[in-house]
Amino acid sequence: MKPHFALLAASVLALPFTHAAVFSVSETLGSGNTINDPTDPGLARVLTVSTPGNQLTDLSITLDIGSADGNTAWNSDLYVQLSSPSGALAVLINRTGLTPLNGDGYSDAGFSVTINDGAADDIHLYQTVSYTLNGAGQLTGTWKSDGRADALGDTRGSALAGLVGTNPNGDWTLLVADLASGNLAKLNGWGISGTTVPEPAATAVFSGLVMLATARWLRRGRTVV
Repeated sequence: MKPHFALLAASVLALPFTHAAVFSVSETLGSGNTINDPTDPGLARVLTVSTPGNQLTDLSITLDIGSADGNTAWNSDLYVQLSSPSGALAVLINRTGLTPLNGDGYSDAGFSVTINDGAADDIHLYQTVSYTLNGAGQLTGTWKSDGRADALGDTRGSALAGLVGTNPNGDWTLLVADLASGNLAKLNGWGISGTTVPEPAATAVFSGLVMLATARWLRRGRTVV
């Protein structure tokens, strides 16, 4: 094989493995977005993702949760869950700061955060590491998902990273609930962003076709002496 043919073939074959599609959808809410106290089932919102890729390689969720009018949010009251188009669940926030030794949890007034499991620290115990609040008293920064089905436990079996590898196309549902009385919060907005690639099976088929086409091209280009 001539050197320039070899370089071309290698470059073409690498394309399906390196190409990624980036997507981002979000919404900003107006009125009617109060997260009511525990007698209410919570506030549910839906965003629809449509992207060429069908396998997630990275996933981030942005959350803007603040104080409802005339109230002050209390972070340890709040539970936030994400459901993927396939019905898989991730627990983004579960009563931050609540532990067997701290029955009150954290009293900061909301979240203006990005949840990505590539972050250094999970959000449940954010006050045990360096953290920043904005002027409205909301936690800021990028954090790992809480992942705890049991707010008092340490097992993070429902982390956001568990949704990586799934197909992102379709409806994503965010559920925000207030699990204690008083201190009402509201959902100001949220969003989903990430990267996708084709499924491995589709990539393998494409690569096989490229290899076959390249081999035929090289045979055609040979000179018989």
